[in-house]
Amino acid sequence: MKLKTLLIGSAITMVIVPMVAWFLVKPLRVIFPTLMPGVECPRANVCTDDIARLDEAQKLYEEGYAKTVTVVGAFQDAPRMVFCTTQACSDAFGLGQRAAEAIGNLGLVIASRGWKQFYIAHELIHYRQAESLGNLAVATKPKWLIEGMAYALSGDPRRPLGTPFEQWRSQFEAWHAHIAPNELWRAASEVR
Repeated sequence: MKLKTLLIGSAITMVIVPMVAWFLVKPLRVIFPTLMPGVECPRANVCTDDIARLDEAQKLYEEGYAKTVTVVGAFQDAPRMVFCTTQACSDAFGLGQRAAEAIGNLGLVIASRGWKQFYIAHELIHYRQAESLGNLAVATKPKWLIEGMAYALSGDPRRPLGTPFEQWRSQFEAWHAHIAPNELWRAASEVR
């Protein structure tokens, strides 16, 4: 009887917890973006709420992907990216006023103002960080490493960035100047 109750309770938990997370943690919706109204994924890794802009989204994806591979190495998996053109789409994924967001190594969401190559590369660098260092490390390592790397290596043209972002970028650039290109991820994993 106790085993049966435990199994039923476990099964219910396994169904309810993901459903609650889906509704409360909007960025997780990137896992199944087509469940959001108006979002389609006509290409394997490119989704959008405006099919008329699919070619533009695909081009940004390819450019950002190529840039990222050049600066931080090859991806383990091709990331899925959702390109929003409306605030309603951005809100459905919990972006608020952000231009874009990488949700660990689960996928990326781009707001309408984030349709720029450097924003795409910035978020793809975060995706690569999650692949190489792990999602927990991306959340707990120093901001100068995580954000500084994304700002410095994405080719972000804004100089100076506001506080503290410019300081993080500068600190990363100073650290990175002493790292051999093929040692980036090993060196980053050692940063505490």
